[in-house]
Amino acid sequence: MVIFFVLIASGCVTRNYDSNMDLGKSQLNEENYLEAHEAFELAYKEAKTPEARELMDLSGFLASGMKNYEEQDFGSAKSDFEKATAYKAKYREGKQMVSKAVEMHPVSNSATIETVVGNDEPVEEATEDGFKVEDKAASKDSVSTLSKSQAEKLVKDYVDMENFPNLHIEHDHDSEKGDYIFHVFEVDEPSQKSGHKTTWGWYGVNKKTKEVYEVM
Repeated sequence: MVIFFVLIASGCVTRNYDSNMDLGKSQLNEENYLEAHEAFELAYKEAKTPEARELMDLSGFLASGMKNYEEQDFGSAKSDFEKATAYKAKYREGKQMVSKAVEMHPVSNSATIETVVGNDEPVEEATEDGFKVEDKAASKDSVSTLSKSQAEKLVKDYVDMENFPNLHIEHDHDSEKGDYIFHVFEVDEPSQKSGHKTTWGWYGVNKKTKEVYEVM
């Protein structure tokens, strides 16, 4: 009889965990990070799995960062995004949230700088070296495209190559949209030049948004 009730309880936990994980991932697709965080927190209470903990932590950082950014608390927003950026994500949804944090971090950082430089004066009136601050910011954005080495680092973090020493990465080409395309692979016989390459995956990086995605 005791075993019977244990099995029933275990089934309930599994159902609750799965449903909350599915809800959290669904909210992530809509970029509703606060709702996702709440769902992952409930899932983690049901079963303390590494995946639930990772998604709970990262969605919490993003939810807090987005909230602080909307409230123009750019310093706190920057701190939240930095925590997410430094997170060693293992799961696909976690890596996507890290990429989102990488995308948002420079936005919050530039907003912090503008707040300090502005000194309560209209941005369009501030000048430096004969140029308007807003014009210089726009000029900077127009040339600050992602370098190939920066994109390669984003892919390495996305794949978590630190934990896979046999993996190698190389830039293969640029897509029609201008995105960097990288090939991640293993070499069966790394000591020999003729070692056979086994593809791990193909990954693209958007030069403007810094988004990392898998190329099918």
